[in-house]
This record gives sequence, structure tokens and C-alpha cells, in this order.
Amino acid sequence: MTKKLNLLILTILFAAVMLFSAKAYAGGPDFNSYYVGINGGFLQTAPSGVSSKSGGTYNLSLGKDFNINNAVLGGGVMLGYADNGSFGGTSINSVYYGAFAKGGYDINNFMPFVKLGYIGTSFNGSNGAGNSTESGLLYGAGVEYMINTVWGVTAQYLGSSLSGGSNGYPNIRVNNYTIGVDFNF
Repeated sequence: MTKKLNLLILTILFAAVMLFSAKAYAGGPDFNSYYVGINGGFLQTAPSGVSSKSGGTYNLSLGKDFNINNAVLGGGVMLGYADNGSFGGTSINSVYYGAFAKGGYDINNFMPFVKLGYIGTSFNGSNGAGNSTESGLLYGAGVEYMINTVWGVTAQYLGSSLSGGSNGYPNIRVNNYTIGVDFNF
């Protein structure tokens, strides 16, 4: 029974590889697909009146791009986690989510782009201190390179200006610098 199960799993994996390989070489990449992206990097968190702190971040994004005569228009959503550093002895991390519109230009598998949207962030401090929920403007720019019709790589800057939230928090500016991998389908 185990031998048959292993054979079935290998057959399914082989079929999946062949399917995606066929798609990869069926035509040139054109930034006209749904995508899932995984990004990681570092960020700077700067509350008003306090020196900025750095930490790590990662996020998952899901979106759709439309290529119209090399102009690329699209949008998507994202969900991420960040280590925002230590403020006044309290370690702060956050979970963030957002929705964005995206515009770019396709230049032979290479696309510079800009993003604009909304972001919500829930800050959580060690020992329950420093908890706050804030939201605001999401903006950014980056470049994407399509390796083939299935895989791409992205480097981007995402900034956010968050309004003062609960617990009397000041306005906060967060700057994300990430690189990532995109799966297009």
C-alpha cells in the first residue's frame, strides 16, 4: 500500500511540474495574471517625536495585473508581520493588512511600478504594553522581473503614514524595504 501511495504522489508531482513547465514556455511573460507573492526584508518604524527603530518584516500578497499595450494596471491585498523594534524598553511587533492599486509599465519582462492604497496595523507590545491599532495611507514603488510566465522576483519600497490610534499614540511612519518571489497563475 505504501509503495502505491508513493507512486501516486510522484505521479501527481510529475504532472504538476509538467503543467507548470508547459505554461512557462507557452508564451512570453506579460504581467497579465493573478499572482501570490512572498516578500521579506527590513523596516524602519518612526513614531512622531521618537527616534526610529529597525526590524524585520515579511508579507504575503495576492493580486491581479492587467497588461494593456504594455501599461500594467492591477491591485491586490496583503497580510504581514513585523518586528518594529524596542521603544522605551518595550519590544513592539505588528500585524498589518492592506489593499492597494498598482500601476506600471512592461519593458521586456521588467516592470517598474507604483502602489497606492490603505493599510491597517495592530501593534503589540511585550507584557501587554504598547498595544495600539492604527490605519492610514499605503504608498510605494518597486520593480518586478518575470523569469517566465509562472515565476517573478520583486524588489519594492512600501511606506505608510498611520494616524494616531488607540491609547493616545502619536502618528507613525513605517518604511518597508523588501524583496520577494511571485507565483503567477
